[in-house]
Amino acid sequence: MTADTSRTLPDIALVRDLEERLFNAWPALQTIYIDGWLLRMADGHTKRSNAASPLFPSNLTGEELIRHVRTLYRKAGIEPMVRITPLASPGIDEAFAGAGWTIYDETHVMTAPLAERIKLTGSTEASVVLSEEPSQAWVEGAAEAYEFADWQREVLGRIVASIRVETAFATVYVDRQPVGYGLGVTDRGYVGLYDLAVTPAARGTGAGSRMITSLMHWGRSHGAHTAYLQVRDTNLKARALYGRLGFSPVYGYHCRRQQAASPV
Repeated sequence: MTADTSRTLPDIALVRDLEERLFNAWPALQTIYIDGWLLRMADGHTKRSNAASPLFPSNLTGEELIRHVRTLYRKAGIEPMVRITPLASPGIDEAFAGAGWTIYDETHVMTAPLAERIKLTGSTEASVVLSEEPSQAWVEGAAEAYEFADWQREVLGRIVASIRVETAFATVYVDRQPVGYGLGVTDRGYVGLYDLAVTPAARGTGAGSRMITSLMHWGRSHGAHTAYLQVRDTNLKARALYGRLGFSPVYGYHCRRQQAASPV
């Protein structure tokens, strides 16, 4: 199975700009560079920091890349994964598909202009507190909201503590109780919104919208002209919400992983 390629071709320069900022905003704990590809590793926590991703044109064949990804990720004790973005060379996705690597987590990258002053929307009962550094309370609360396992909580703390571009860690409160978490990361005119989550009881109350627009406002006040985020194709409610907040898709990507029974 190969991904749908019938959509309008994206602006490759914009894709590279956003991918580069994504790598800065959500750092891996280790990166191996191989001919235009970044093999990012973070003990298996989150796919975007534990997958091979293209950044520059590469001369690697699909078979060569498969061999590198399989060998190096297995050596690190991480499931071999690859992100197929519009920056991947022609034939790469087909090579992985032919070797039995299956598609999962089809994702949209969306942007919204910040030319005008951001209006805070959502619940007026929700208040958003932004911090420059990730407190232990933020890490613990975010891990619980994301329903992370204990080992993921520890890795989350290490990843967010290693972010070096300017960051705002958001906590949403309703009746003085934390109900949501997220972060915004500014980098050369863009603000990326990451790991946005609210507790089950607060979903649909407008607390999430309040957090998102607060982070967009923060990004604009710190020089960002555009906000961006990522959302899974299957998360229809989130995609609809982001659309109402002014976001539109600019490109998509998908991940591939090797089937357990594959001989490759």
